[in-house]
Amino acid sequence: MKKFISTILVLAAMNSFGQSFPFDFESTTSGMTGYDGASFTIVSNPNTTGNSSSNVAKIVKVNVSDMWAGGKITNMSSLSFNTASNCVLSMKVLTNEPVGTVIKVKLENPYTCEVDAVTTVSGSWETLTFDFGIPAPSGSADLVIMPQPFTAGGGTTFYFDDIEQVAGVIATPRTGLPVTFESGTTARHFFDFESAIMTSVPNPDVDGLNTSANVGKIVRYLGAPYGGSKITFANNVDYANHPVLTMKVWTSAPVGTYVTLKGEKPFWGEERSVQTTKTGEWELLSFDFTNAPIDMPTLTLLFDFTAGSTNVGDGSANSTFYFDEIKYANVPLNFQENNIAELKVYPNPTVDHWMISNPAGSTMHIQLYDSHGSLLRSHSSQSSLVIDASTFASGLYLAKVKVDGTEQFIRLIKQ
Repeated sequence: MKKFISTILVLAAMNSFGQSFPFDFESTTSGMTGYDGASFTIVSNPNTTGNSSSNVAKIVKVNVSDMWAGGKITNMSSLSFNTASNCVLSMKVLTNEPVGTVIKVKLENPYTCEVDAVTTVSGSWETLTFDFGIPAPSGSADLVIMPQPFTAGGGTTFYFDDIEQVAGVIATPRTGLPVTFESGTTARHFFDFESAIMTSVPNPDVDGLNTSANVGKIVRYLGAPYGGSKITFANNVDYANHPVLTMKVWTSAPVGTYVTLKGEKPFWGEERSVQTTKTGEWELLSFDFTNAPIDMPTLTLLFDFTAGSTNVGDGSANSTFYFDEIKYANVPLNFQENNIAELKVYPNPTVDHWMISNPAGSTMHIQLYDSHGSLLRSHSSQSSLVIDASTFASGLYLAKVKVDGTEQFIRLIKQ
């Protein structure tokens, strides 16, 4: 009897432990379940080119009517994406569906976040990554894989393997406007939603209106009409003193395509939409936020969208939009990028130290971050401060300097 009771207790203890990464599906994986008419099973690998695993997971969207069908792994114990070492989910995918097919990963129980990636090949294995860096959710128990959402099933088949967490970069939040891709803003500062994918790329059309080397790019794939990308600043956008925002836009979509900027805070948002007047060239668009709330730190970018729109993306040129220099209309760009007057840093790049100098004499509060957003040191000083970099690895660092309530981020380079 004692042996029987001990066995029951051991089994109960084993069942209490949740599933954890990585998943290679080489053996039985607890918690796998299909939903909305999809099957989710372990099968022999149908194509060992590019993936030598013997077994993989298979999702079949069986019913034509179930657009949201997929598979989930329940009772997870490690759904945390809140550090640079684990903020990206990596997953091998194989499908014969067309290039540009959306694969959605969603965290549930409770619902926390969803991230999309799109395929770049058809009929071959590839590794897709799902970046949870901003925001960095944690605490959910179910991992949901939703292949080809917004699309009817009817036998469409998808294979998955080697699901694991990998390192990424959690970007230090930008203090505020402007958004340019020449001075510290990267794709890591943005969070994509509903099948829109944002990247930072070389300027496709360097001309008189926009001579920047780098710009932002958003491609809308098949998803919700309101698919887009957002950036949340460390401070609220100052609509009280600077009600009009401008943004440079380039697209080959037809003249008259709507472009929407939305100011947001939790449970509230204000949209401003304008229409393009050019195609195939840069133009400057203005968005008037007069009388908008002054406590909104987030800007959301929505292309080919205005209130009531039913337009969805398809990954084509007409669903591709480039943008740059989101700024206050009444403040020069070069003035905004130098928030603290007379602040100096030298030598930069450096071999062993940086000197940060503030001739105004006010107290400086300095926080030093590595390229993953991890805080390394904090200092306070008047006039000047020497930061010892002799023990640092070569690479990029960020200093957040605060003087009299004004903050500025400085790129520091260690050779």
